[in-house]
Amino acid sequence: MIPLPIQVTQFDAFEEWADGHSRFVYHLENEEARKHSSGWAMRNTNNHNVSILKKSCLGVLVCSLRCVVDSTNSMVNLRPAICDKARKKQQGKPCPNRRCTGKLEVLPCRGHCGYPVTHFWRHTDTAIFFQAKGIHDHPRPEPKANAETRRLSQALKMSSRSQRLTNLVVEASPVQVSVSGSRIECL
Repeated sequence: MIPLPIQVTQFDAFEEWADGHSRFVYHLENEEARKHSSGWAMRNTNNHNVSILKKSCLGVLVCSLRCVVDSTNSMVNLRPAICDKARKKQQGKPCPNRRCTGKLEVLPCRGHCGYPVTHFWRHTDTAIFFQAKGIHDHPRPEPKANAETRRLSQALKMSSRSQRLTNLVVEASPVQVSVSGSRIECL
């Protein structure tokens, strides 16, 4: 392992889409570096060195028919969920392109000798050190902000659909009931 410099005098601008074998040194106050941000869909990977955070690329969700979205003229490239269970639920869902009959599937990252690209993060008293190993062999996923907006929009649609159903049930329920002998009447 290469020893880290004790004093750092120059810092790099944050690189959201680090690709290829690269190294960057970030200032301790760089918010994106402190959050270990990346444009790529990365998840924490088991690492036996507790002082280094290791992250692996999850690839990208694409349409099984490799369709192109008309408005952007680009392939469907959704951000896969970080959680294994949620990512499995994403697979097989209908393509978001309404004119397509394809299903979503994960295009895995195999850009580091057949394995996912890895990012390494190490915090010291003087800087945040970053290293990337491998070249992503898949398209960039949609930006994280777009994915969060899409998920929020879907949640709001589900919520409003649920609210409409609740309103229908309440409207269809009798508000007043009159009981006369063995006969029940809705008023």
